[in-house]
Amino acid sequence: MGKKAVYKKFEAGYEADVIELLVLTSEAVGNAGAMGEGVWLPSAGILESVEPVSGALRGAGKMVWLAEEKERAGWIFNLKPLTIYHIKCRREREKALPEDAISFAPLSLMLVDVLERDLHHPALERVLEEYMRPVVLTDELCGEFTLDRQFDCFYGDVDWLGDACSVALECDEEEKETAEGALAAFKTMYGNLQEWDNRFRAFAARKLTERANDWLEDEDSQPITEADFAQRISISECNIGPGGDYTAYYDDDDLFYGHIILIEGNVEGEMEDAYIAG
Repeated sequence: MGKKAVYKKFEAGYEADVIELLVLTSEAVGNAGAMGEGVWLPSAGILESVEPVSGALRGAGKMVWLAEEKERAGWIFNLKPLTIYHIKCRREREKALPEDAISFAPLSLMLVDVLERDLHHPALERVLEEYMRPVVLTDELCGEFTLDRQFDCFYGDVDWLGDACSVALECDEEEKETAEGALAAFKTMYGNLQEWDNRFRAFAARKLTERANDWLEDEDSQPITEADFAQRISISECNIGPGGDYTAYYDDDDLFYGHIILIEGNVEGEMEDAYIAG
């Protein structure tokens, strides 16, 4: 597929009519995926959009456009996060759905041009003010966690048996400013921390010690035992989902030359897997 074909295929997914909107960008601005033939697909999230004439709100979503390798610096439009813009755009063509299906698809736009920048608009500024409002979750056992709306998670740091551990509690599925499910699951773990830490270390050791020995560069080195492995690793992060699914991240102490050890499972069930990444 040549470069012209990439552009043609992309633009075919959007309506021909060009419309104008006021948009408030989210924090997710400037990410880009490769489309092939030296063409990239930059994107910018939209927290809210407004029709300039009627003032009607048109919802959240994202806008995308095509750019080339030489345009990587700023991706043509030099958009900034949490900023109001007046844009020209084309709506994504509606996709066929079954008759009984209800569409809740977010706004999806092809960005054509930026007409004005750094605007003020009362409705969009209220959305931004609400978005920036701090939301803090406090628990007597686990401490304090602050909401990051971009990732739908509450983040905090805990003392994990003397090691600093960053904890991410995913927001509840129905309510994006609470994390009751994830917090309850983490309290199960944190209330029995020594037991859980021992289990994490032992499980990772059983799964990965043989592989760690395969990574030894010096054939004359003393083989690594499961006890050695379990003692050397140390926790750095723990992510908990609303249903109790977790991923614990352990530093490898150079057993795998700086790779991170991930341990996955559910607080109500068994540990499911341990592997290296990064």
